[in-house]
Amino acid sequence: MIVLPRREAPSLPWSAPSPGYAALSVDGSFQESDSSAVAGMVLRDHEGQIIFAAYRVLFYCNDALEAEIHALMQGMALAIQHTDLPVVVQSDSSEALASLSSNALTRSTYGHLVREIKELMSNREFVPQKIYRTQNRVVDRLANYSRSERTTVVWLRSVPPCIEGLWPLDCNTMTS
Repeated sequence: MIVLPRREAPSLPWSAPSPGYAALSVDGSFQESDSSAVAGMVLRDHEGQIIFAAYRVLFYCNDALEAEIHALMQGMALAIQHTDLPVVVQSDSSEALASLSSNALTRSTYGHLVREIKELMSNREFVPQKIYRTQNRVVDRLANYSRSERTTVVWLRSVPPCIEGLWPLDCNTMTS
């Protein structure tokens, strides 16, 4: 049997939105071993400047998809509060992003969350964008930091120490 090397996703920089849009990057994380769930969220302008950064402990999640949907919903609610721009919603979860543009999850266990997302979408233009996990490192770091701190925090126009060195690298358009 021939074993091919595992193909890794390309290492790409964060995908900036067009001028006149903001980008909301979100990540939900669920740990089956202790049923803990957390979310990380960052809203940036088209130049990569932070509008807000947040991490949140999620209570009563059942699985990874639910954590991803909660991250979408919480991030969208914060985005409505902190920008008047239309928002590109970036996630590495295709299934969670589908809740923005289809009714696929409406009749699922997560139907109540999808209804809340649809209500948020009636207040602002939200455009789903699938990104690679390597483009979502900042919010992944925020989510994991929330797991270790067991807390919920929002920073306005600044960043927490756990991503100070990471977020400027995301905006670098040069790939290594």
